[in-house]
Amino acid sequence: MTKIRAAYSTGLLTALAFSATAVAQAPAAPAPAAAKPMAAPAAKPPAAMPAMPASAPSPAQMMAKPAAASAPAAPAAPLPMPSKDLEAFMKGFEGHWHCDTKFAAGSMGPGSPEVTAKSTVKIKKEFGGFSWHGEYNLPKSKTMPAMSGIFQIAHDSGTNQATIIGYDSMGSSFMGLGPVSGESVTFTEDGFMMGAKTKIRETMAKKGPKEVSHIYEVDMGRGFQPMGEDSCKK
Repeated sequence: MTKIRAAYSTGLLTALAFSATAVAQAPAAPAPAAAKPMAAPAAKPPAAMPAMPASAPSPAQMMAKPAAASAPAAPAAPLPMPSKDLEAFMKGFEGHWHCDTKFAAGSMGPGSPEVTAKSTVKIKKEFGGFSWHGEYNLPKSKTMPAMSGIFQIAHDSGTNQATIIGYDSMGSSFMGLGPVSGESVTFTEDGFMMGAKTKIRETMAKKGPKEVSHIYEVDMGRGFQPMGEDSCKK
């Protein structure tokens, strides 16, 4: 059994050796050829865009917002000018005046007598002819306390009238307007005097090259009553 097994083993080993030799000497199978990559079809060139006419707007121009149409400039308002009519009228009142002043009876209170006094008035053109500045002064006397005041005369182009505004050292104030008529002007004013609201009427008039007058009336509920009068000379 041992010999049979040995022979069988020997034969088996011989057969295995023969098979290994045959396998080693067998020609190697050729390697399959590598597949050639398929060539991509040639891309066609893009069709050329038609040229835009020279007058056509560019895309940027077409996208831009249209500019707002500029509104025509409004004509400039004319600048105000001094009134030539008022200047011609006030020229006769310019200067330094010495006045005889008379206060009517009752003007200083119920039962008060007529009072006379001396006063001075100065009037000059201001603001390039837009207005005239006036100052008056009444010194203290036996019958009158000292009094002074300021007034300004100008022109209202809307009504074509002279305007006046002023105040004095006794606490009175006033403002009004009136038309110039020839050689005189009469102002109708609203004022405050001796703690009461009053209506005032003043008239300025030329009496000659070097003489002017001023009449002052007050309405305190009983109609216009004479208050004072100035006769002035240079």
